Amino acid sequence: MEYKLYRYRWVVVVLLWLLIFAYGANWFAFSPMLTTFEKQFNIPNWMAHLLISLIGMFVIFFAWPAGSLIDKKGPKLSASIGGFFMALGFGLRPWLLNSFPTLLLSSILAGIGLAWILVAIAPQMLRWFPEKQASLPIGIVSSGLFIGFGTGSLAMPLLVAFTSMFNAFLVFAIIAVVSFIVFVVFAKDSPPTPPEKREKIEKMSFSEGLKLAFTSKNAYLYPIIGFLIVGITLVISAFIHFLYPGEPGGFIGGILLYGCALGVFSSPFLAKKYGLKKIAVSSTLGSFIFWLLIFIFYSYNMSWLFTLALAFLFGTCFQASWPLALYSQETEKGVTEANAGVAAGIYISLSNIGAATLPVLFGLTFANRQLTYAAILTSLLLCLILWMAVKRK
Repeated sequence: MEYKLYRYRWVVVVLLWLLIFAYGANWFAFSPMLTTFEKQFNIPNWMAHLLISLIGMFVIFFAWPAGSLIDKKGPKLSASIGGFFMALGFGLRPWLLNSFPTLLLSSILAGIGLAWILVAIAPQMLRWFPEKQASLPIGIVSSGLFIGFGTGSLAMPLLVAFTSMFNAFLVFAIIAVVSFIVFVVFAKDSPPTPPEKREKIEKMSFSEGLKLAFTSKNAYLYPIIGFLIVGITLVISAFIHFLYPGEPGGFIGGILLYGCALGVFSSPFLAKKYGLKKIAVSSTLGSFIFWLLIFIFYSYNMSWLFTLALAFLFGTCFQASWPLALYSQETEKGVTEANAGVAAGIYISLSNIGAATLPVLFGLTFANRQLTYAAILTSLLLCLILWMAVKRK
């Protein structure tokens, strides 16, 4: 059989990046408007936050079905389903601003789509790239989500100030719809011939694919790492606003998310050159140190501008290992194209269980700044220990 690398693989990377960027930007466009919605609809803070948190919760329920669909029908169909619900929910949002229930409906519709896109990232890249080169495009595509987060949270207040809330949400709606249409029209599920020699793919049941995905002991560690990274990222995003209310917190939170995007984008390059585990351990250790410095600066009432730089560096280090863990989950012993979707579903599902549970758990359990800070630091240390326990170069 002929094996070939096609230039079109980079077109597929760009198309999937645009799709996930559009999702991230639309999702976090809600973030700076939550206080406005609290006052407009006379609702408590926790209820307004449902507009954001509910989206992540849906991933828990749809990640596994998405993985199963990918193994049977391919990743493009899964990403297209996700893009459709994104375009539907966020596309209708500008016309649903008059009441909280209708706004929540837009989040529910869009939320159905997130898992179908996220779970498709790694399997789609592995179809177009050799296994040893796939970590780079996985990181590039994953960075789109966090660049979208930062863009949505920073651009939304500016758009509202210059135009109106309707027009601001309309801009994001157009981005969502256009990215979906472009992906459906131009993306291809697989190249005409594989990028390298692959084992013959045999269909397998969901239970069999799940069992094989956990052949390696490492496979049990990656989902826990994803659980901690995504969950703690949301905990810290809220905690930063608690430490620095108002504009400073908004700037620090936005810069932190752009740091996350840089980490997700750059870590595969570094892993390819220096080794995956070395970069994962080093970046996690860096996040531990930068988080320590952030709270020291806060405790001594130093200018929040110093914290701005530290937050960017923290985000870069902390999020760097997320795509590396996803790539590792997809390339462990026992994972092939026949169960790559199931393996991705495991990782994405556990990651978003962290997003849904850890912010609530931290809010209920840790009553003051010192305890919350210490709990975050402990979680970072646990993440470091898990990476050190991974037996991989």
